[in-house]
Amino acid sequence: RQARKSAQPVMTKVRVTDFSMLASYVMLTLRLGRLGVLMYYNEMYDGTNVREAYASLFEWVAQMPAEIRQMKQAEAEALFRRIGITFAVYGEGGDPDRLIPFDMMPRLFTQGEWRRLERGIKQRARALNAFLRDVYGRGEIVRAGRIPARLVYQNEAYEKAVVGFVPPRGVYSHIIGIDLVRTGRDEFFVLEDNCRTPSGVSYMLENREIMMRMFPELFRGNRIQPVDSYSDRLRRTLASVAPAKCRGEPRI
Repeated sequence: RQARKSAQPVMTKVRVTDFSMLASYVMLTLRLGRLGVLMYYNEMYDGTNVREAYASLFEWVAQMPAEIRQMKQAEAEALFRRIGITFAVYGEGGDPDRLIPFDMMPRLFTQGEWRRLERGIKQRARALNAFLRDVYGRGEIVRAGRIPARLVYQNEAYEKAVVGFVPPRGVYSHIIGIDLVRTGRDEFFVLEDNCRTPSGVSYMLENREIMMRMFPELFRGNRIQPVDSYSDRLRRTLASVAPAKCRGEPRI
């Protein structure tokens, strides 16, 4: 019980196309097992009772006939196919473009839970950028023995041409996608950090648009945080790191 209280997030680098995904999953499983963390957490139910945050969603689902759910699911998949919302899977043969999975059952976070996650994710994004600045600079984390030099400098993704280069405002990764696993009411573990091109946000935006189109009553009856300002925030973020010599409005 004490181990669960002191559990710290785990960062494991995973590639979905190679063996390291399995290795990282095993490492995460063993780590969680040693800490005594439950491997399964039911976000909707606390035993036999529906959690308070899910009460209205549970009632909405319970009132919807099964044939309507199936019809809506098929309608959503047809819309994704028509719009072209797909992701690529290579190495398995055939058409690499797959239809993005659509789940009409959202995961809910209370405002307090989301604020806590937001603080942690922002902190992690700053830490990842600090790490990149260090390994392309003084390399203090390596010299301190915290990370073996071979894992950094012999990594195929390490760009020697960037050594000594500091981008505007010291930001190396402007958009970071962090995959989380929920293991308890107040426990979240990090499965993967995506610092290159985290395309998953596009699926989130399209998923929200489809949900609002098909289930407007769900949004009218609940206070749901909007996501339609993402593109404006993205543009402002990119503009804020324009090179110093950029004059006027940066072209993005």
